[in-house]
Amino acid sequence: MVFGTEPVGFSLAGGFVAVVAATAAASLLLAPAEVTGRVLIMAVVVYAHAARGVRAGVALATAVMAWFFCTGFLVNGAGELSFGRPDLLRLGLLVVVALGANACAAAYRAVAARRHLGVPLPGEDPAQLVLVRN
Repeated sequence: MVFGTEPVGFSLAGGFVAVVAATAAASLLLAPAEVTGRVLIMAVVVYAHAARGVRAGVALATAVMAWFFCTGFLVNGAGELSFGRPDLLRLGLLVVVALGANACAAAYRAVAARRHLGVPLPGEDPAQLVLVRN
C-alpha cells in the first residue's frame, strides 16, 4: 500500500470504527476506576491508526473522536462530556500521540523513498545500496 493514498472518508471511518471498538474493549476489560488503563487503550489505538500513514488531519480527527468517547463513556459514563483539567490533559495526550505517530510514518516514508531512489542515508556506504525497481 502506498501511504496517504486512501480516501479521507475511508480513513476517518476506519478511525471511528477503531475508536468505537477500543471503547467497547476498554469498558469490558477494565473496571470504571481504572481510568489510566482505559486511556492507555485509547492512546494505543490512536497511535496505531495514525501510524498507518493517514493524513495529519485524519490523525487529529481520530484523536479528538477518541477523546470524546474516552471522556464521555470511559471516564464519566452516560455520554457526559466534561472539560476539566484532567480531561484537557487527556485530549493533549491523544493529540500528541496522533501527531507523533503521524511524524513517525512520514519519516518512514521519507527513508523508504530515499532507499527506493538509491540515495544513501548519512553514514551509509553507497556501494552497499541495492536499488529496488518496480
